[in-house]
Amino acid sequence: MTAFEDLHPLVVALVGDVHANAQRMRAAIRYAKTHGAQAVIQLGDFAYDMRENFDGSPNFLDEVAEAAADYDMPVAWIDGNHDNHVALQALVAEHGHVPIPIRPNVYYLPRGYRWTWTGVSFLALGGAHSVDRPWRTPHVEWWPGETIGAGDALRACEGGRADVMLCHDVPAGVRIPSIEGNPYGFQARELEAAERNRRVLREVVSVVRPKRLFAGHYHCRLSAELVARNHRTQVDILDADFAPIGDNVVVVDLAALR
Repeated sequence: MTAFEDLHPLVVALVGDVHANAQRMRAAIRYAKTHGAQAVIQLGDFAYDMRENFDGSPNFLDEVAEAAADYDMPVAWIDGNHDNHVALQALVAEHGHVPIPIRPNVYYLPRGYRWTWTGVSFLALGGAHSVDRPWRTPHVEWWPGETIGAGDALRACEGGRADVMLCHDVPAGVRIPSIEGNPYGFQARELEAAERNRRVLREVVSVVRPKRLFAGHYHCRLSAELVARNHRTQVDILDADFAPIGDNVVVVDLAALR
């Protein structure tokens, strides 16, 4: 197994929500390989350890590991809101805030974990609020701990600046037209909880001041600029597994970020 910290990719592929869709994850890894990437990072709603099959394969992790081996492509992921956070917290308690191997060449990146590849510094900060929580079963389709807690935020801020933040949610201040007007009729209290998470993330961004931030969660493809008093951050939201693969996967040359 290749240790995550020992990787030195020049090009990285980032993948939006996959919801345990093994076929899409294999396609994303293949797309990454054919576009010159040497590592893949998935941006949450991986659907880790969902006790009931969410959207995709019950053998999802094994199939991801098989695709990683077939294409010689290490795969890492951060948590979204559709992941088992109780199980993830147990893993972090055991291993610490380090890349946690889940399968050969498949790693979970805990909240607040930092690393540097090819001179580019990264910060992982997963988590978001499930606005559809009233329609889902607790401890089956959502878990406590899905949002960014105070400890997560403090840990993320401790290292100061980073070039790139990899998140599931999008910081407050970025307009997302597809959710304006509450088109899906979510409850007001759920929308406010989601906005609180975005505000917490915005506070972290104000400390970290990344050049780039990549996220998923909103099932749309959008690029925007977050302008604050002391920094500008380019934000890219990636679409989900049902979208065209070019909207679900983006390939980034790290030399352009140094």
